[in-house]
Amino acid sequence: MNLFTISALVNFITSSVLGIFVIAKSRNAKNTSFFAFCLLVAFWSLNYFFWQIARTADSAMLSIRILMAGAIFIPVAYLHFVYAFLGLLKKKKITLILSYLLFFVFFLTDFTPYFIDHTEQLLGFKFWPIAGPAYSLFLIVWFFYVIYSTYLLLKAFRTSKGVFRLQIKYIILGMVIGFIGGSTNYLLWYRIPIPPVTNILVSVYVGSIAYAIIKHRLMDIRLIVAKSVAFIILLALIGFFYTFSMIWLEKIIFPETAGTLTPDQIIFRILLTLLVIFAFQPLKKFITKKTDRIFFKQSYDPDQLLDKLAHTMSSSIVLIELLYKVLNILVEEVKVSRGFFVILKDEKTVDTTQGVGYKKSPMVGLKEIEAISQDGLCIYDEFEEGSRIKNILKKHEASVVIPLKANDKLTGVLFLGEKSSGDMFSGQDIKIFEILGPEVAVAVENAKSYEEIQQFNAMLTTEIKKATHDLEKANQNLRELDKAKDEFITMASHQLRTPLTAIKGYLSMLLEGDAGEIKVGQYEFVQEAYYGATRMVSLINDLLNVSRMETGRFFLEVSEFDVTKTTEEEIKQLDKAVKDKGLKLVFNKSSKHLTLCADEMKVRQVIMNFIDNAIYYTLNGKITVKLYEEEEKICFEVTDNGIGVPAEQQKHLFTKFYRAENARSTRPDGTGLGLFMAKKVIEEHHGEIIFHSVEGKGSTFGFKLPKTAPVTKNSVSPFDKNIPLETPINEAKEIVSKKMKDDEKPAERERVEVK
Repeated sequence: MNLFTISALVNFITSSVLGIFVIAKSRNAKNTSFFAFCLLVAFWSLNYFFWQIARTADSAMLSIRILMAGAIFIPVAYLHFVYAFLGLLKKKKITLILSYLLFFVFFLTDFTPYFIDHTEQLLGFKFWPIAGPAYSLFLIVWFFYVIYSTYLLLKAFRTSKGVFRLQIKYIILGMVIGFIGGSTNYLLWYRIPIPPVTNILVSVYVGSIAYAIIKHRLMDIRLIVAKSVAFIILLALIGFFYTFSMIWLEKIIFPETAGTLTPDQIIFRILLTLLVIFAFQPLKKFITKKTDRIFFKQSYDPDQLLDKLAHTMSSSIVLIELLYKVLNILVEEVKVSRGFFVILKDEKTVDTTQGVGYKKSPMVGLKEIEAISQDGLCIYDEFEEGSRIKNILKKHEASVVIPLKANDKLTGVLFLGEKSSGDMFSGQDIKIFEILGPEVAVAVENAKSYEEIQQFNAMLTTEIKKATHDLEKANQNLRELDKAKDEFITMASHQLRTPLTAIKGYLSMLLEGDAGEIKVGQYEFVQEAYYGATRMVSLINDLLNVSRMETGRFFLEVSEFDVTKTTEEEIKQLDKAVKDKGLKLVFNKSSKHLTLCADEMKVRQVIMNFIDNAIYYTLNGKITVKLYEEEEKICFEVTDNGIGVPAEQQKHLFTKFYRAENARSTRPDGTGLGLFMAKKVIEEHHGEIIFHSVEGKGSTFGFKLPKTAPVTKNSVSPFDKNIPLETPINEAKEIVSKKMKDDEKPAERERVEVK
């Protein structure tokens, strides 16, 4: 018996034991595939042992062919386990079936010279196999599958987190070391003079997987496995030491009696056996202590923890402070990664939430709270995969949920994440949580009662002050608004609108020749006067619109219209102004005419205002008008290379009567109402303003409007619910138009408002 024989036995025992542990726990796809993998490794290792002790070439060849029958399927079994572990079995079902068929073809060649040609004596091995032509192809495929499976794990490792990430880490570590160790067996197949000295490393994958099982809940095997692994390590160490001593030390101490059993050798073996017997218990304690330090290092005193929690809950009366302190104690003492309280006000309302360790507070639904609080403490590992409770816990990154109940009344729930060490929650942890639930519930109820009293007193004081302040402010606003309204209406109606209307009318009559023919030079003067009067009337209309906005009398007359045509008409009206300034205006429009359901007159006014401003504030260069469709919106933009708006003044631009400093110097006669009203019109249509500008380089103004403007309390639609559906559309529009006109008549007449 040599080192390679011993390593084969160790590999066989460790693989068999781990496989049995896994399949004994559960027979799901993940556990079953891993058991199959362990079984193949154990089968390979056992026949490796028989090969090493074979005395004839024929028996050695038979063992080699049998062990390769297991080794052939190891890579595809590894891939099968990786697919099951990563949840890819359904998606990769066809690939897996084809892979098994591929390796089955290699299996058929195993008992032919194409796979194993013959055996030779190499590096002290009496019967070492020499590869046939099919074996080289198999080895390439073998390594490809191992590398591909490991790549899938690495890919999942980069995107995973928490315990799952740690599980992947130890699977990769164990498998890579194990496969590298086992692969050194294949060098001598090609007469490369390197012995399989790392064959023992095949068992490393067992240790790594066992660590992931115990430390990070891989395949849901309970903590009892930790003790079993420690015991296996103990037996392996003692067995290795005893065998090593028997074989090597006897050769050193009794070289002249090799191959025979002398009285001295018998005494040596008895002493060696006694040494092993007496060393067993101390060695067991040492290994147990070391494994416990690895697997159970994050322990705590339960009595001290409960005392600390009780003191905190009795001394904290403010709810948020209470919850925060309890969570911090649990995170620090029990070493949980995160925690989150959901406190209920009543059965249908969440009162307060408080979390520690979450990047973003979980949004827990009331139905979820009801589900997880029915059966007491909920532990993630105790629920079947795919169950509703387990899915809820997984959604909120929780390993334990503790219902907070006092006198059978649900006060809230406490979510706790996994342990920061990756350990499973122990029986001690569960008992702590069962005691903690009712105590926290009582403390929360006391804190809520205290807060309700405090909040009521504060609310009463605040409400009185607020009501007094609001009444005073409302009264003052009403007086100021009433005064401003009276002053404005008086000025607009009697001092401005009436005489300007008369002036405009008489100027129009002069231009049309009603008062006799006028000369060309006179015509130009009269025309300029007419344009000035028109601008003044437009200004008064703007002021009236502002007044309507502020007094709630601003309405939309919604109808469907061709916005492309409207834009073209406004551009045509401003064509003379563009040419007079020597500018270039480009209209980029959609290939099809775009329609919009909105107040045509008000949208037209916004379009005209944006283009007119671009003309005024562009001294030379180009103006681009764009009209396009974006999803369910119509977008309009006017871009110029004019004076722009200073960055620090842009935030005030759309407020009433505000004008930027450079705009005032360029156009002194502006009012600052155009942009204000444009924004109001767009907002009333539930649209949004487009604006960006750089001083000295130009500006872009525009809007986005939904194709179908919603009817709000400030909109009047031709499709009024009071108008019969069979009414022709033109008649419906006339009825709505009449309502709008009636609205502008004296206040004693009833205003019609469509809601």
